[in-house]
Amino acid sequence: MLKVHEFFSIATQLAYNAAIIINQVRLSADIGQKWKGIDDPVTIADVKAQTYIVQQLHKHWPQLKIVGEESTVYEQQIDMPDTFHNLYTEDIFSKTPSNLKVRTQYEIEDLCVWVDPLDGTLDFVQGDFDCVTTLIGLSYKKQALMGIISQPFVKVADKQYEFKPKIYFGHHPQRRVFYTYDTQSLIPFELLKPQYDPSNLTLCISKNRLNEETLQKIQSLGCPLLQMGGSGKKSLSILEGKGDLYLYIGSKTSKWDICAPDALIQAFGGRFVGLEGQIYNYNHEDKNYNNPYGLLASIHSDLVDKFLPRTTGML
Repeated sequence: MLKVHEFFSIATQLAYNAAIIINQVRLSADIGQKWKGIDDPVTIADVKAQTYIVQQLHKHWPQLKIVGEESTVYEQQIDMPDTFHNLYTEDIFSKTPSNLKVRTQYEIEDLCVWVDPLDGTLDFVQGDFDCVTTLIGLSYKKQALMGIISQPFVKVADKQYEFKPKIYFGHHPQRRVFYTYDTQSLIPFELLKPQYDPSNLTLCISKNRLNEETLQKIQSLGCPLLQMGGSGKKSLSILEGKGDLYLYIGSKTSKWDICAPDALIQAFGGRFVGLEGQIYNYNHEDKNYNNPYGLLASIHSDLVDKFLPRTTGML
């Protein structure tokens, strides 16, 4: 069995240490940039962070299925600490805000971890570091269950960034989202669910790979736009109330981009669906892991219901 508090103990350490790896590569003389396709780079940070995450997860749960974005493995020694499974106690994750008990352990054979070691690699290469995140999602019976999103950098001025990792995590049955800044605090902070102004709804959309036709479709919805890179960054903007809906018209995201955000947005009672309301399944046996239906997400499920009739047919 995999216990929720043990998984979060491990995963928050992995997310924090992945942030250290990403920052080390950022400050190095050569980030090892290569191109998997048009506007689709990979760096040493991607490969090294994923290798470390996978190695540590399998150290604790050898039978755990893991799907990562990168197909290559970092062959050199990774000088990062081993992780421990008792950072948090079970009681932190055992009850909802209304004091109802929730399940705190799951069968290993029904679980799969989805890892994007560096979401927003194009932004990383371009020097927009505040759009960089690490995503660790856990699915149970092909549905998003638990999510961890780490944001390593904070923008302090134009083209100036501070390395200050902040890690968000939660499992949606509990209806809570937590965050921490380190891997020593035994009790994490709790993120409060923001409200929204129905007369002033903001859409979080991509700033990269956005053509004029797609932009016109988005603008037809009549909402102010908040443009940024990375699925993780846009999802965090929704969780923090900086935007109200996450909209993506396209099919170029993958399951490792959305499993963690899906779980966290559901933890706030929201919905994370395709543009026509499709529910995404996380099946490790699929031939590919693409998201063919686009994305519409909000922590306010009524907003998704309101916009679905307008996004249907946009893709």
